[in-house]
Amino acid sequence: MKFSALLPSLFVVTSGLQAQQKPVQKDIAAVLAEMKAFEKQTWQRDSTRNHVLRSQTEATFLTKGKFYSQVETELNAINRQALSFEDQINLELLQHLVLDSVAEYHFKTYFNPIQTDVGFHAQLVTLGSTVIRSTKDAEQYLLQLQDVPRYVEENLQLMRQGIALGITQPREVLNGYETSYTQHLVATAEQSAFWKPFSQKPASIAEPEWAALQARARETIQRDVVSSYQKIKTFFDQEYLPKARPTLGASGFPNGRAYYEDRVRHFTTTSLTSEQVYQLGLQEVARIRGEMDQVIRDVKFKGNFQEFIAFLRRDPQFQPKSAAELVKDAAFIAKTVEGKLPALFGKLPRQPFTVVPVPDYLAPNYTGGRYSGAPIGSKRAGEYWVNTFNLPSRTLYTLESLTLHEAVPGHHLQTALAQELTTLPEFRRTLYINAFGEGWGLYSEYLGHEMGFYQDPYSLFGRLTYDMWRACRLVIDVGIHAKGWTREQAVTYLADHTALSLLEVNTEVNRYILWPGQALAYKVGELKIKEMRIRAETALKEDFDVRAFHDMVLSNGSVTLAILEKMTDRFIKEQQQKAKKK
Repeated sequence: MKFSALLPSLFVVTSGLQAQQKPVQKDIAAVLAEMKAFEKQTWQRDSTRNHVLRSQTEATFLTKGKFYSQVETELNAINRQALSFEDQINLELLQHLVLDSVAEYHFKTYFNPIQTDVGFHAQLVTLGSTVIRSTKDAEQYLLQLQDVPRYVEENLQLMRQGIALGITQPREVLNGYETSYTQHLVATAEQSAFWKPFSQKPASIAEPEWAALQARARETIQRDVVSSYQKIKTFFDQEYLPKARPTLGASGFPNGRAYYEDRVRHFTTTSLTSEQVYQLGLQEVARIRGEMDQVIRDVKFKGNFQEFIAFLRRDPQFQPKSAAELVKDAAFIAKTVEGKLPALFGKLPRQPFTVVPVPDYLAPNYTGGRYSGAPIGSKRAGEYWVNTFNLPSRTLYTLESLTLHEAVPGHHLQTALAQELTTLPEFRRTLYINAFGEGWGLYSEYLGHEMGFYQDPYSLFGRLTYDMWRACRLVIDVGIHAKGWTREQAVTYLADHTALSLLEVNTEVNRYILWPGQALAYKVGELKIKEMRIRAETALKEDFDVRAFHDMVLSNGSVTLAILEKMTDRFIKEQQQKAKKK
């Protein structure tokens, strides 16, 4: 999974600008200009109040919703048939993004700004990755820290309104959630994750000035940051946890069933209903189980499926002996993959990546691994995060699949290449559509076969476990949010069908509960990419070039699955024309 896959800055609204009246008709460039002007004006208005973090008031979200409702109308009025192929893609992607902003407005999801590991207070900690190279950098960072109390208070006010409306997370899955904020209640500033930018003096700042900046940082972290996390703790203890909703699925929200069907649309970028997704999941579970049973027969294991899974989970040979070993093994796999990429890709990204542990402040409730990208012009690399918390739960037989998904040819290759597409509009170079991005990540695991991985039968079973995991998600997510499943049902289903560690099983189920629909993106996206490859191979036969196909899939950045289908049909025609000229 890609970390911090948020809406690009183009669509961030930070205060209450009144929506302008809808013009008769505008082209794509005019609509984009209107949106940029909206952002610029609202940011300028907000910055006069020294708000350097986003405004999080209800008025802000209402203004945003009204504005994007207007933009939706403008986009729908554009004559699609008169556009070039490239502008048709631009239009469809803008419609996808705008529709989600309108849905946020319609379903009032801004009243619920917390998830397992991506809540507003968890996102704040990313400020600690700021790199200070000058006095200006330090001053800007201090301004951000000083704005934390306002930002936190606005989010708490949203959550209070959510409580009144029944728009909260389920109480049942919030046990242990307190670690996401109590870890920031530290005795000294130096113990805080927000101190990191001040931990090393840049050469451009003289020692006396640096000492003064550090002194201000100590005071600011204690006064503005630690106190804000204390306010968060008090809020959860006294207000939120006692009143969080007793229901589990999204259907427990006001207008919850409609909201969940909208999440199915958003995360799959298809017209599939939740029931169709559920049935697709059952089909995939049955198919993958047959392949898993064959591996068990191949290793001549004396026992049934559940006994084999128990063996994998408990046998020390499948567990890393140290955090360093786990990170080194992941790095070795990633480097081995890089040597095989030229056989499958004609274009590779310039930006490098590194392999590091998941930060301590996230690790206890975090997934087994994730990709954290870096802006293309930054002075740091992309990062493949490997979770080293609770080592016995980090299974070595799944490490090849994890690395292929999160690093290369998965999220790093895909994200870094997208940033290099300078001919695309700016918003598309940082756009992340889950069905495409996570579908590509899962397809990348499948590509491991073509790269010569999974030679060890246990690693092959790990790959199938990851595939089964994503198939189970289709069943579990719909089960929880549309069919009234209990948490115990979901945990049992995932534990019985995969060799994921029980810690990961429980962490994952909580994630599905707290983030309705996102888990559907992976398998739906992967199946579409495979379908498009089969379509191209069937049409082109001996003229099919897998490198050209992969380059085409990644040539437009993150797209909806409907756009990918159109891209593939165009690719087939172009390749057929080239073949005729030979």
